[in-house]
Amino acid sequence: MDRSTGTPLGFVLLLLLAFAFGWVVWNGPDHRHDAATSATAGSTATAAFTTGLSPAELAAAQAEPALVWPQDMPEPMTNYVGRRVNAFGLKVTGVDADEGFWVQKDDRRAWVQLAEPVPGVRPPESPYTVRVGEIVSLSGSVFTHDPNYPSRIYFCPGRTSSANELSKAPTHLAVKVDALKFGTG
Repeated sequence: MDRSTGTPLGFVLLLLLAFAFGWVVWNGPDHRHDAATSATAGSTATAAFTTGLSPAELAAAQAEPALVWPQDMPEPMTNYVGRRVNAFGLKVTGVDADEGFWVQKDDRRAWVQLAEPVPGVRPPESPYTVRVGEIVSLSGSVFTHDPNYPSRIYFCPGRTSSANELSKAPTHLAVKVDALKFGTG
């Protein structure tokens, strides 16, 4: 029997195997289409884009030990893009956007974004309210952004000066909702 031409059954089995492999790799057995999963998947998918790093560069930066902001980061934050960051005892100086706010320690100021904006996906609402004057600690990563970044965030009415300031800052701290703690840390 000549098997050099293949059989229709062999082709169908190969196609089913490829389909099953693709389903497991991209979706997994417990894939869900809910808002939380979509936001998480979107944030992961856009991480390399929002840091300006390739996926390999981002993985290398994330593999480095976490730095403490601002103590371990004397240079501009653009030199630490993609790096993991811990920060303790930060004073909240402005709460100007949904899931975003300004913090300061010593003479350094940074924007903290709790849920990275993903086009077409509303970020999950955090279970707490951040207020000006509170002290927070966090774990996150340094992300870079373009001047249009504030347009993807919902700023409170009348907070255009904060949005303008953020558009001039080339970086921010991206923090997962559950990675923000209140108090001196």
